[in-house]
Amino acid sequence: MESGGRLLLWILVWSELAVFGVLLVAFSGLALLAPSALAALQRGFDLSIVASATVVLVTSGFFAARAASGRSPRANLIVAAIGGFAFCTLKIIAYARELRVPGVDENRLFEPYLLITGFHLAHVAFLGLLLLIVALRRRSREIETITTLWHVVDLVWLLILHIIYLG
Repeated sequence: MESGGRLLLWILVWSELAVFGVLLVAFSGLALLAPSALAALQRGFDLSIVASATVVLVTSGFFAARAASGRSPRANLIVAAIGGFAFCTLKIIAYARELRVPGVDENRLFEPYLLITGFHLAHVAFLGLLLLIVALRRRSREIETITTLWHVVDLVWLLILHIIYLG
């Protein structure tokens, strides 16, 4: 990858981390001010779905890494994208269940939770589409870029998992 493209990639990576960092710090501050709201929010989570979504997303990152290393890039990018879409499906199922929890809409942490996880979900869906596009084009610089961004999405999810779901 040319130096200008690499610089732009790292600007994008750091800006993503900064945006999610600010959102997660704000969520943490709100949770510190309202620990009972955090506990009530967490009681509404189906941790089996959260765990499954985590395994699926991290596994898709493994396939993205294989693509970046040159091992069957097309097939591994497609499998990584499928993993991303499976993650999205699991997250939507989790939202549907969480919305049925009595009083959840009155919880002051529910909207920030939806904002953060929904923003992440949008990233996973969009990057999943880009994984498929890059799989069809198979240009090495594009593979490096998309897999780097995919790993950022994985990292952000692990932060979300720790701060929101397990915090």
